[in-house]
Amino acid sequence: MMIDQPAVATPEVGTQKGLRVGVGFSSHPDTIWAAVRATAMARTGLQGATPDLVLLITAGVPSQDAVPMIRGALGPVGVAGGATSAILTHNGAVGNGALVVCLANGDGAVSGVAAAPGKSLGAASQGIARLILSGWPFRMRYPRGLGLAFVQPGFGSPAEAFLAPWRVLMGPKMRTVCSVLGSPMIYGSAPAEPIASAACLEAAYSTGLGYAGGFPADGTLPDRDALVQGSVEAAVAALKRLEGDAARLVLVIESSARHRALGSAASREWAAIRTEVDPRTPCVGWLCEGVAAYGRGVRPVDVHGSLVVVALGDAPPR
Repeated sequence: MMIDQPAVATPEVGTQKGLRVGVGFSSHPDTIWAAVRATAMARTGLQGATPDLVLLITAGVPSQDAVPMIRGALGPVGVAGGATSAILTHNGAVGNGALVVCLANGDGAVSGVAAAPGKSLGAASQGIARLILSGWPFRMRYPRGLGLAFVQPGFGSPAEAFLAPWRVLMGPKMRTVCSVLGSPMIYGSAPAEPIASAACLEAAYSTGLGYAGGFPADGTLPDRDALVQGSVEAAVAALKRLEGDAARLVLVIESSARHRALGSAASREWAAIRTEVDPRTPCVGWLCEGVAAYGRGVRPVDVHGSLVVVALGDAPPR
C-alpha cells in the first residue's frame, strides 16, 4: 500500500521573513521513489521559499543513497538523516517510505549541515560541530538554536558518546537531540561513509524539548497508561517552552523499545500527542534504537525506552 501525505506548513501571510517549514511523506517499498515524492510535497509546503536544510528519514530497505535525488530537485542543499525502522506520520508508525522536512530560514538566521566518518562517535560529533561552526558568518561562544543528530548503531550511547563531546564545542544553549538509528545508512556528505550527521539552526527561533523517561530493560512489561501519560507530558513541556510563539514544527523521536512495549496502545499514545498540537502544525517523527537530548529542562541521559518531543517556534508575522 502506498500512502502520500501532502506537505504541511504553518501560514506566513504577507511576509518572507519568518521560518518556513515544508513536510512531505510518501510510503513505498522503493525508498528512492518515496524520497523523490516526499521532497516534491515538502517543497510545495515552503510556498516558494528556497530550503536551507533538509532532514531525510527513510524506513524499509534502503536501495541507495537518496541525497543526490533530493539535491537534483532542490539544488545544493545540506541534507542530514538516515534510515530507521519506522516513520511516525499522521497515520501512526509506517514501516516503508520516506519523510522529508525542509526548513527555510528567516532574516538573521543561519543553518548548517555536516556529516563525518570515523571509528569514534565522539570524534565524529566534534568534527561535525567544527564544520558547522566554520561555515557560519559569526561564531558566538555559545550558539543558541536547535540541533538534530543521527548516528549509526554500534558506536556507543547518544548521550555519552555524541552529546557530551558535542556540547564542548556547541555550548549549552544549542538544544540538541541525538537519534541512534536502526540502520548503518546515514545521509550526509563526508569524505567516506558517514557514521553520523547533524543539522543545526542558529537563530532567535524559540525551541522546546520534552522528555519522557523509559523503563528497565529487564523484560518487565511497563505500565502502558503511564507510558502514554509520560509522552503527553513531554509534548506539553516542549510546546510550553515556546513561550507563546507559534509552533512551526513538532518532531517526536521515540525509541523502538517504547513502541514495542506499548503494543496496541501505540496508536493511543500517538493520538494523545497529536491532540496537544495545533492541527495546522506539522507533527511527525521516527522510531530509533535510542534517543537522548539536552537543553532547557532536559539532561543528556541514556534510558531504555525513552521519548523526546521537539518543538520549533517562530513569532507570528506582523
